[in-house]
Amino acid sequence: MNKDFLEQLAACAALAPSADNCQPWRMRAAGDALELHHVSRHPDTNVFGPDSHATLMSIGGLAENIDAALAANGVRGQWQWSEAGTQPYGRVALAGTAPERFVAPAGAGVRHTNRLPFRADALAPDLAARAAAAVEGAQRVVLLQDADARKALVKLVRLSSEARFCNRDLHRWLFGSLRKTPQDVASGDGLDVATLGLPPGGEAMLGLMSSWKRMETLNRIGAYKFLALTEVGLISAAPALLCVVGSGKGRAGVDAGRLLTRVWTQLNAAGAAVQPYYVVSDQINRLHDGSLAAGFEGRIGAVEWEMRRLLGLAPGEMLHMILRVGYPKGTPARSRRLPLEQVFVSAP
Repeated sequence: MNKDFLEQLAACAALAPSADNCQPWRMRAAGDALELHHVSRHPDTNVFGPDSHATLMSIGGLAENIDAALAANGVRGQWQWSEAGTQPYGRVALAGTAPERFVAPAGAGVRHTNRLPFRADALAPDLAARAAAAVEGAQRVVLLQDADARKALVKLVRLSSEARFCNRDLHRWLFGSLRKTPQDVASGDGLDVATLGLPPGGEAMLGLMSSWKRMETLNRIGAYKFLALTEVGLISAAPALLCVVGSGKGRAGVDAGRLLTRVWTQLNAAGAAVQPYYVVSDQINRLHDGSLAAGFEGRIGAVEWEMRRLLGLAPGEMLHMILRVGYPKGTPARSRRLPLEQVFVSAP
């Protein structure tokens, strides 16, 4: 397989979503195969390790984009996945002849996050039906359009956000991810503040919150409750909430990332706006691995129980991601991506 094709394949793959645009991957050419490896870009503040749920979903997004690009170019790919805890995560062996000109798959580059307000219009019935019918292995979609069900899920987002704003490690991760200066934004790494859709005074508030010691002091007078309320303002008004759910075993995170990326891309391609909310899944995961903010164990345990009831989860199933879905009122800024040479290593 020629070098140009592999480079363009990697560039297409690297448009996958990742937690706060951390892009925790490096793709490596190995003959006629492409390997997927983990990279921790900010080890001092990173809260998502190579085998974390968030990272595995990102790897699934890479794999989904690779398969879409291979199909568009008539090249066959055979995946081989490694055992959990080993690197690379997996490799896709390519067969066939690369076209003279790379063909971008339908919807390439269209997937994006919109943190601005949405219109109140209901999703088009055919679009809602397609999203709700999507599956990947043991992963599926639950679409909530009923007002009472959406209200119940928003409450779980609010309670989970309260726990997040009291977690020192997550505080350091968030503020370590923010990019404000033109030079930092141009690096293509992390969260461009312009993408956050902040209200007037929002950047000043971020500056006030940036010190963990100051944040601890503010939390003593209930700042975490106020911040959680402001965070659910937009999701409370969403016409639809889409939940990616399914098995939590084996390569569940990878398959969930595939499904998430596919549905998200299809929604954006159809003109719908999308914003991801990972906070409920993250806090439940932290409850189980012992990294939850102290004092929130009972509350997040109750969140998990209610979430399972609300979404109709079977034993062994979990919530992977919530998406706020609607039609956009405005065009959002988009985060840039790392240069190709930082996410792809070609064969020597």
